[in-house]
Amino acid sequence: MAFQPLHVVIAGGGLAGLTAAHGLLRAGHTVDVFERHDTVEHRQGYYLHVNPMGGDALGRCLPEDLYRLYQATSRVNYVRTGSIVRDSQLNELSSQPPLIPPKDGAFPDTGVHRRQLRQILRARLDDVYHAGTAVVSFEQDDAGVTVTLSDGTSVRGDVLVGADGINSAVRRQLLPDVQVVRTGIAGIGIFGRADITEELQAQLPELIDEGVQMIVDRHGSRLLVATYRPRRSAAEAAAEIAPDVALEDVPPYVMASCTVPAGTAVPPASEWTLEDAARIRDAMLDALEGWHPAARAIVAGMDLDSMFAVPFGFLDPAESWTPSRVTIIGDSAHAMLPTLGMGANTSLNDAALLVDRLEAVGRGEVELTAAIGEYEAQMRATAYPILRAASHHDENFGGGALVDLASDGSPA
Repeated sequence: MAFQPLHVVIAGGGLAGLTAAHGLLRAGHTVDVFERHDTVEHRQGYYLHVNPMGGDALGRCLPEDLYRLYQATSRVNYVRTGSIVRDSQLNELSSQPPLIPPKDGAFPDTGVHRRQLRQILRARLDDVYHAGTAVVSFEQDDAGVTVTLSDGTSVRGDVLVGADGINSAVRRQLLPDVQVVRTGIAGIGIFGRADITEELQAQLPELIDEGVQMIVDRHGSRLLVATYRPRRSAAEAAAEIAPDVALEDVPPYVMASCTVPAGTAVPPASEWTLEDAARIRDAMLDALEGWHPAARAIVAGMDLDSMFAVPFGFLDPAESWTPSRVTIIGDSAHAMLPTLGMGANTSLNDAALLVDRLEAVGRGEVELTAAIGEYEAQMRATAYPILRAASHHDENFGGGALVDLASDGSPA
C-alpha cells in the first residue's frame, strides 16, 4: 500500500513544533507551522540541558546532517552528570544523579545554546514556516480540521498539533478546564550570561565546569550556574556539515540566575531597561556578599543586555481525554518547572512519539484518531510523573522553594 500523506497544521514554532515538523516531513507528510513571533530572536533563555531523551528525539526527527550539526555545536562533555549543590564557598553539599542516565560515545548528549538549536530547527522550513501568525481557534469535523489564524484567514488540515506553549490557544479550546499554576522559585527567575573572557576564566575553579550547579547560603540566597563551552565553533561546524544553515557564533559563557534581595523592584519585560539591569545586578552582588570570589565574578561579569526575567508556571494537566484530530505537545500539554531540566527533553520526546504514530497512519497500519490516542497515552505516561516531580523543587534540586505571586507577578 502506498504511503498516504497527511497534512498537519502545527501551532507554534518552538522546539517541539519545529522538531515535529522535521519528523513529519521526513516521514512523508506535509506541514504548515504558524508561529506568533516574527523572529527567533525573542528571549527564552540561554543554556539548555539536553539528555538522551531529547537527543534521541532529535536524531529520530531531524535530517542526518542537521542532527550532526546539533551534536557538533553542543556543550563539551560533562565532567559529572546530574545536579550539584554547593555552599557559598563552593564546597559540595549534595548531588543528584540524572533522571535519564547518560549514554556513552563520542557525542553524548549534554546541552546547547537554545537559540542556536532553534536556528538549526528552523533550517529548510522556509516554505512551511509562517512567522508572525498565530493559531487562535479551530473547528474539526469527520474529514479534517479548519484552523483560524490571527490574520483572519484560515487553513485546512487533517490534524492540528498545539505546540504553542503554556498559554496554548489550542489547549484552551481542546481542554478548557486545564489550569495554569503561576509561581515563583526563590533565587531563580532573572537570568543572564557572562562571557568567559580571559579575565573571568582566571577566576573560575575547574569545578564550575562539572555540571549544572546550585550554590546556596544559610540566609536563603541562591545562585544557579551552568557553563556553555561548545565542542566546535558554530560557523566552522555549519560550513563543514550543513553549509546552507546560518548559525550565530556564540563564545563560551556562564549562564546564571541569582537571588534578588527582598524589596528589589523588578519591572515587567515591556518596561525593562539597561538601567534596571545594572541596578538588579548590583542587588544580586549585595545578596552574595562574602561568597566565593568566583561566584561574585560570574554575577559581576553578566552582560547587562543579556539579563531578563522569566515568569514561571506549570500545568495542572487533564488526566485523560477523548482522542480527536487535534492534539497537543510540549508545554501546551505539560508545561513544568525547570527544576529537573526536563521540560525541553519531554517536549522533544513528544514530537518523536507523535511522528512515530502519524507515520504509522500514513502506512495504513492504524486509524488516525486511534494513533493520536496512542500518542497521548504515551505522552501522559512519560511526561506527567516528571511534571509532578519537578514541582517538588526543594526535594529535587537542593533549594529554591516555590513562592506565591502577587497579581502583578512579583513574589507576594
